[in-house]
Amino acid sequence: MQVYKIGIPEIAISPIASKLKSSIYIGPTLWIISGGSNIQLEVAIMERIDSELSSNLTIALADERYGAYNHPDSNWVQLLKAGFDPKNGQLVETLNQNYTSLSDTVKSYQDRLLPIIEDTSTVIGQFGMGNDGHIAGILPNSPASQELPDIITSYQSQPYTRITFTFNGIRKISSAFLVAVGQEKHNQLDKLINQNLPLNIQPAQIIKQLPESYVYNDQIEGK
Repeated sequence: MQVYKIGIPEIAISPIASKLKSSIYIGPTLWIISGGSNIQLEVAIMERIDSELSSNLTIALADERYGAYNHPDSNWVQLLKAGFDPKNGQLVETLNQNYTSLSDTVKSYQDRLLPIIEDTSTVIGQFGMGNDGHIAGILPNSPASQELPDIITSYQSQPYTRITFTFNGIRKISSAFLVAVGQEKHNQLDKLINQNLPLNIQPAQIIKQLPESYVYNDQIEGK
């Protein structure tokens, strides 16, 4: 895991965009993206991907809030409202227009993702980190913070029912970027960078298990 201290989160745009473009140029690439604090960064990164090149890109959400298709709290809806344009990229949407049951929605999402992961040259993940150390939709000590065999799971939390990649799903990622800024995250960043905690206590620790991981933050210098 490589750690970089940056002044503003926008500094992370260039390295992530560069990694994406070089990967797409080589072959099919899956980009797993998060909502929340990373939305504006993802909009800016996608603006740097040429339309022609984007046809080699598949985009999927790391986590989503269950509900009717296009409900206002949906991470995907919030990305679109912020100006995210997938261009010619293939989008694997979590929710579906038929508003199927939670279990059917989870199964459908996983069934569509698995062959893409198997046939993709590179999987790149982009995440934020919560003030509690969560990553994707995996909250500490939640049902998703346990080791699960599937790559996608769901559970009820407040105020949302969450659909999220599991630790097993995140382990499919070749390169992960975590962008976390703000004084309120200093404690969790310190734990992530300087301690080895159980995943159920600090789910963001999972990125240490990946072949490549990069942490961009405004609190702690890399060693």
